[in-house]
Amino acid sequence: MKKNKMAWLMGLAMLLAGGRVMAAGNFEGEVDMKINKLNTNGHLIQYFVKGHKARFQADSSDGKSSGSGIYDWQTNQIILLMDKQKMYMVSQTHPEKFHYGNDKHFKITKTGNSENILGYDCQEWAYTSDDNNGKIWFASGIGNWWANQMAAQADKLPPDQRALVEVAVDQKLFPMKWETTDKSNSYRGGGEVVKVEKKSIDESFFEPPAGYKKFDMGSLFGGGAANQSGSQDSSENKDILSGVKSKLPF
Repeated sequence: MKKNKMAWLMGLAMLLAGGRVMAAGNFEGEVDMKINKLNTNGHLIQYFVKGHKARFQADSSDGKSSGSGIYDWQTNQIILLMDKQKMYMVSQTHPEKFHYGNDKHFKITKTGNSENILGYDCQEWAYTSDDNNGKIWFASGIGNWWANQMAAQADKLPPDQRALVEVAVDQKLFPMKWETTDKSNSYRGGGEVVKVEKKSIDESFFEPPAGYKKFDMGSLFGGGAANQSGSQDSSENKDILSGVKSKLPF
């Protein structure tokens, strides 16, 4: 399994602008997103946020695979949990590589329209780029953890998506709804937050479960002789990692 397949963990996740550590704000609780893409059944992503940590869980569009990870934007580390094998892997992210840019002629502007979604006043933004067009309904008041998480692997995001995340980082916005079309205005996909619940979450939920063993990523990526158990574990987990690309859900 190649190293870049680990990027799926941050594909829905957080940016640390200019290397700054940014807190989740006052939000603690759960946010669920329903992602819909063309010719798929869609899938659900659940975020759980507390302090400087976020845990996310996602199912594949065919419902056959699931995965979860924990991101800490004080240490800039992400932990991939492999529940089937009762193991976990740790990866160091590099937010200092993040840079803004208006590549691909990306433009995003407020339309002046608004929509109430789950009790949050959401402002509509429209964007265009060389690749696609779309609309995003951003809300404030849910913290800036989402934008922070996206930036941790901004070097793997397409240029136009880095520009889009700049808006969310600078204004501490959260995407409550979105839709994307191609240049011929044909629907490509969309999604919407279906649950926002402020609640207390135990600290232990943001650590590897008791009994899970740390997996050596060096052996996984050819840095040493992998034991047979480790090789089998990475193979079994391949289905989860291979189908998710490092990009925003839009």
